[in-house]
Amino acid sequence: MKGKLKWIIGIGIIVIVAIVAICVIKEMQLAYEIEEIKEINYMTLEQKGKYGVIDKTGKIVIEAIYNKIQIPNPSKPVFICIGEYDKESKEYETKVFNDKGEQLFTEYDRIETITVETNIETTPYEKSTLIYRKDGKYGLLDLEGKQITNPIYEEITSMHYKEGSFVVKLNEKLGVINLKGKEIIKPQYETITSDNYYNEKTQNKTTGFIISQKTENGYRYGYINYRGKMILKPEYTELERVTGIANEKELYFIAFKDGQAGLLKGKKLILNYEYEDVQYSSLNDVFVVQRNSKQGVVSKKGETIVNTEYDTITFGGMYIDAKKGNNIYLFDLKGASIEDKEIISKTATENGNYFIIVDQNDIYSVVDSQGNVIIDNNYSYIEYVSEDYFIVAKDGKNGIVDISGKSVVDLAYTSIFRLNDTQILQAEKIETKTIDLYGSNMHKIASQENATITTGKNYILLASDKDFAYYDFSGNKLEAKDIFPNNQLFAKKINDKWGFVDKSGNIVVQNEYEMVTEFNEYGFAGIKKDGKWGVMEQSEHKIIQEPIYELEWTQPSFIGKYYRVRNWHGDARYSNDITSKQE
Repeated sequence: MKGKLKWIIGIGIIVIVAIVAICVIKEMQLAYEIEEIKEINYMTLEQKGKYGVIDKTGKIVIEAIYNKIQIPNPSKPVFICIGEYDKESKEYETKVFNDKGEQLFTEYDRIETITVETNIETTPYEKSTLIYRKDGKYGLLDLEGKQITNPIYEEITSMHYKEGSFVVKLNEKLGVINLKGKEIIKPQYETITSDNYYNEKTQNKTTGFIISQKTENGYRYGYINYRGKMILKPEYTELERVTGIANEKELYFIAFKDGQAGLLKGKKLILNYEYEDVQYSSLNDVFVVQRNSKQGVVSKKGETIVNTEYDTITFGGMYIDAKKGNNIYLFDLKGASIEDKEIISKTATENGNYFIIVDQNDIYSVVDSQGNVIIDNNYSYIEYVSEDYFIVAKDGKNGIVDISGKSVVDLAYTSIFRLNDTQILQAEKIETKTIDLYGSNMHKIASQENATITTGKNYILLASDKDFAYYDFSGNKLEAKDIFPNNQLFAKKINDKWGFVDKSGNIVVQNEYEMVTEFNEYGFAGIKKDGKWGVMEQSEHKIIQEPIYELEWTQPSFIGKYYRVRNWHGDARYSNDITSKQE
C-alpha cells in the first residue's frame, strides 16, 4: 500500500513539474524584447523633393532619387527605397539596398516596413522586422534576411500602441503573432485592437487585446490578455478596458449588454448592466455612472458614493460637485455632504499642509489643513510649485507668491510652468518673446529674448539668435565640456562674437561668427556669418560648408554639409537645400 501511495505521489509530482515546465516554455515563447537603438548611423537625405540616405560622417550612401526612403533601424544598413508608381501593378516600385549599394531580398516579390504607433517618441517603424510577400502571401523577415514566419498570411499589419505584435489575417480571420513569429491569438476573429494600456515600467508589454466575432445579432466583443489567455468571451456589444487604473493585475472593463453599461473587474461583475454610461475618474479613482439621464458616483468595489439622481457630476479636486436643477450639492470622496456651499473645489497639494480651493465665482485661494485661509487675493488661478511657493494668475498675468502671500516673482508673465522632471520654472512674455528661467528658490537664473528651450538627457539649453547657455535640472549653469566630455573644441563668445576654444581655454578658431553651435556627437558644428549658416568639422576644424543656409532655427544640427530638418515623425531627415522653414 505504501509503495502504491509513493507511486501515486511520484506521478503527481511529475505531472505538476511537467505543467510548470510547459507554462514556463510558453511564457518564454511569448516574451520578446523591443530592440533599443543605441546609435544613429544612417539618416534620410532630402534634396529638391527627392530622398536618399547619408551616414553619420555625412557621406551619401543612397543618392536622393527616390520618392520616399524608409530606414527601419537607423543603426543598421537596410534601406527601403520607394520609387515611382506603377499603374499596371498599382504599387510603388520598391527596392531594398545596403550601405554598399547592393540590392537585398531580391528573392521576394515585395518588402515593406511596418509602421508603428507607440506612446514613446521613437523611430516610426518596427526596428527588427520587415514584411515580405511571396506568391501573393505575406510573412515576417528580420533585417538580416532570416525568415521569421513562412509566407502564409493574407495580410500582416502592426498592432497600434503595441510594438512587437502584429495582426495577421488567415482564411479571412484575424489573429496576433509577436516579432518572434509566435502565435498569441489564433486567427479566428473579425477585429482585434489594442486595449491601449500603458505604464512607465512595462510600457506596452502588458497591453491586451479587444477581440470581436460576428454573430446573427451583430458584432460581439471580448478580451484576451497579453499572454493570449481569454479573460472575457466575445459576448458584449461594446467593451473598453479602464486603462486609467495603471495595474495590469487589476483589469477593469466598462462593458455593454443590450445597450446597457456595467462594470467588470476581470470576470467578476461589479455593476449590473443597468446604466446608460460608466466613466472612470482617474484623479479620484471612482466611477461616474448615468441612469435615466441622471448621474451618480460609485467606488471601484461598486459601492454607491453619491446616489444616481443628479443632472451632472463634476469634480472639484477632492470634492464631488453634484448639480440638480439650479442647486449644487457638494460631497467628499466618501459621499459625506460638505456644508460650505461657497467652496466648489478643494485640491490637495504635494505638501499635505496646503490645499487649493475655488469658490463659486472661480476665485482661487489656499488654505491649511485646518481650513485657515493663508493665500487670498482674488486670483483667477493658483498652482502649487514646491516647498512654500505657488504660481498665481490675475488679470491675465502670471507670477509666483510664497505661503505668506508675498510676491516673489512679479505678475508680469504670459505663462509660468515647470520644465518636465526638473526644478526649473520657465516664465514667458509673449509681447517681448522673452523666456526667463527660475530656480527652486525662485531666483532668476537666465533671461533671453527670442529664445527657445531644448532639454537633453542631463541638461537644458536656452538659446536665442545671439546667445546660448546650458543648465542642469536644478538650474546650475553648466560648461559645455561638462556635457560633451569627448569634444576637443568648445563654443566661446568673446566681444559679442563666437569662436572655439580648446579644453584649456585657448582660442583655436577665431571669434568671427555671429553664432555657432557646439560640436555634436558626429563632430560637426554650425557657424553663422552674415545671417547664414555653414558647417565646421572638429578633427581639423575646417570649414566643410561655407555659410549659405538661410535657417530659422537658433541652434541647427548638422551632419557633414547637411542640416537636420525638424519634423515630428520620429525619423532623422537632413537636407542641403539653401532655404528651409521650420516644420
